[in-house]
Formats: sequence, structure tokens, C-alpha cells
Amino acid sequence: MNGFFQHPWSLLKTAGLRIVATMSLLGAVFLAPLAWAADKGVAYNEALFPNVICSGNSACCSGNPTCTDNPAAPSVNRGFYGGFLVGGGVSTNDPIVQTGTAFIPTPPPLPVWAIGEAKNWAGVMAGIHFGYEWSGRQIGCDPRWAILPALEFEGYYLGTQQVGSLNNFDSTDRLPEHLFNYRAPLNIGVLMPNFLVTLHTPLGIHPYVGFGVGTAIVSNAGATSLQLAPPEPGINHFNSNPSVTDWAPAATCRAGLRFDLGNSWYLFTEYKFLAIGATDYTFGPTVYPGHPPTTAWSVHYGTMFEHLGVLGLGCRF
Repeated sequence: MNGFFQHPWSLLKTAGLRIVATMSLLGAVFLAPLAWAADKGVAYNEALFPNVICSGNSACCSGNPTCTDNPAAPSVNRGFYGGFLVGGGVSTNDPIVQTGTAFIPTPPPLPVWAIGEAKNWAGVMAGIHFGYEWSGRQIGCDPRWAILPALEFEGYYLGTQQVGSLNNFDSTDRLPEHLFNYRAPLNIGVLMPNFLVTLHTPLGIHPYVGFGVGTAIVSNAGATSLQLAPPEPGINHFNSNPSVTDWAPAATCRAGLRFDLGNSWYLFTEYKFLAIGATDYTFGPTVYPGHPPTTAWSVHYGTMFEHLGVLGLGCRF
């Protein structure tokens, strides 16, 4: 019971991450039934997105065979669709914080609270998405101009790094300088339900925007923390356990273009802004013969911001 009250923030964070992850998975599970229930029925689409622009407007409809008094939404939507995407970009991240204690021969133990800015770093990504697009609302008299809403679920891998020079400001009274070179390859899995709105045009090019809230799984694959000053060549302070993982909520905004390749296939390109919430990790202690023992190392990443360019190929079912 005492442990419960000693770590309330850790427990709240864990509960919050699990809730976000569950919501992301539920978004995927319920997307297909929701779209199936909506189907392509005129009455349902009319109720959600009433097309009244031409209804009862004789000036608009007169002499135009494509425009009638029927307010039903145009049947230009994709219905169910899916696709593959690849891309890359650059990160602009909040600071990195490394904390721990070194039990040096001269007491008392040396506290470490090393802070540094994360450097911008390139990354690559690849993934899939699937979704359902409704008929939406016609614009003007030509049924090929329309605003089409969609629900989409995407999952993708993002490979990048966290790199920074970390300075232990708390040790300046005992050491003239205490500097670490921090580097951690990251394997990130993103699960993201999205809401999209597409402007369908008769030109075969369709701009769209969207946003989503989901979950990111952030895994450090072989992190290193090398002490540059005082120099300790070849000593990775995380050597007993350099690979750890944490979860975080994530959010994205998207803007792109879709290019038709016939009736079923299409290409798309988009800019994707991805924000991943702060994460915390516990790496192993430093274990080397002749090196002062340490506690396990705690590392905190601030919010990670990814600016990604995406290319993809999709198909309507």
C-alpha cells in the first residue's frame, strides 16, 4: 500500500497510456462496423451531409443534365479503401535529461542530473492504412465536385535517433566539467485513428486534410551514454541494459494530394506532422571492472516532433 502512494504520478501515467492505447485499438475494431452501418444509402448520407445547393434552384439546374432537384449526395466516394505508405523527414525534439548516482571512491556519492538539447535528426517511415469514405456533400451543380469525409486507421514504423550533449550541472562544485554524449537509435510504432476531409474534383487530383490522436510505442535499441569530460573512453554507462521501451500518446495533422490511377487505384503524397508525448526510461547501471558502480539510469525525453513527407499507393475495394 505504501508503494501505491509513493508513486502516484507513475501510476497515473501508466493508466493514461493504457487508456490511449485501448482507444486506438478500439478505433480500428469499430471502424469497419461503423462504415458498414453507414453504407451508401442516400437517406443516411442526406441526413449527415444534406446536399441542398441545387435542390429547388431552377436557375442552377435548368438545362444542366448533371444537376437535378434530387438532393442526394454524389456517388464519388471511395467506400472502403487501403494503402501502403513510405516516407521520411526530420525531428525537432525537446531536451533530454539523464539522472543517476555514481558511487565514486571519494564520498559522498556523485549525483548526475545531465541535461541537453536534442539534435535534429533524419528518420524513415513505412506503414499501411485502411478506412472508409462516405459520399458527403456535393458542391455546386457538378456531382464530381464534393466534400467527402472519411475515417481511417493507420499504423506505421518510424526509425530515427535521439542524440544530444548532456551536461551535469549539479556536479560543477566537484568536477570542472561533466559531459555525456548521448545517442539512442529509436524504433517507433505509431497506431493512429484519423478523420479526413477530401475535396473531390473532376480533374483526378483531390486535396485532403486530416488529424488524429493515437499511441506511439518508443523503443530505444542499444542506447549509449559516453562520458566525454572527464574522458572515459569505451565506457557506455547503460551497458548492463541499453534497450528499453515506453508508451506515449501521439497526435498528427496531415495535408496531401491524391491522384487517380483509373477507377480503383490512386497515388497520394502528403505532409505529416507527428507529435509524440514525453517518455521515461530506466536503463541498467554501469557495470565495468574498475569503474565506480552506479544506480540504474533514468532518462526523460521531452515531446518529440516529426516533420514527415509521405508517398503512397492506395486502392478502393
